[in-house]
Amino acid sequence: MKLPGLRAPVGGYMLRRTLFCAVAAACLFAAAPVSGVLADVDAIPMPPDRAADSYAIYSALMPGAPFDSMSAGQNQRWAIADTTVNISDMNPAVPPEGQLKPPEDHPKRFHEAVRDFETRKYQRLQLTQQLNLAQPYELLNADQVAELRRAKTAVDAGSALQAKYAGYPGVTFFSQVYFNAGHTAALVYMNNWCANLCQQGQWIYLEKHGGNWVKRSGIYQTIS
Repeated sequence: MKLPGLRAPVGGYMLRRTLFCAVAAACLFAAAPVSGVLADVDAIPMPPDRAADSYAIYSALMPGAPFDSMSAGQNQRWAIADTTVNISDMNPAVPPEGQLKPPEDHPKRFHEAVRDFETRKYQRLQLTQQLNLAQPYELLNADQVAELRRAKTAVDAGSALQAKYAGYPGVTFFSQVYFNAGHTAALVYMNNWCANLCQQGQWIYLEKHGGNWVKRSGIYQTIS
């Protein structure tokens, strides 16, 4: 026979668990780039002279960690925010030289890309369907990004909302791509958000070799 006096602690535990989940979900929303929950009315079109290289870089970097190590069932489609993030949207708001150091063989290219960032760091660009990816992808507007986050984190998200975004592991945020003068080096910020605190916000430095954009290795430094 169950004792009536033991029912209250169980109810209290469930209440505490529900509150904990709600707080955890709220923290996930707060820690993510704010661009995904703000209106993107201030975004400008991609400059034509930057489009080909920018979309080639975005395509080369997708899906990125940790999405590239998830199972096929978790990774059926990719979601990308349709508006790039600027320095104000990044959390923390670290400039590229705060996370990277220039390559020793030719630092000039890196520093030129940093100067391009300084000129354009408050801009947001509107992306269009020009990525060349191995899997289906969608560009999500601000409302859709907020809806996806809710589907992945809210304890009261309905089954229909969860099913709508079930095939997406999360959402990817990119910054504008910042170039050196010759468009042979580039800096870009990338942040992958998912429901399990798997944000991987980082600056990436790339160089163009043989017509292809490749990541340079050994350029990371510890943020003090």
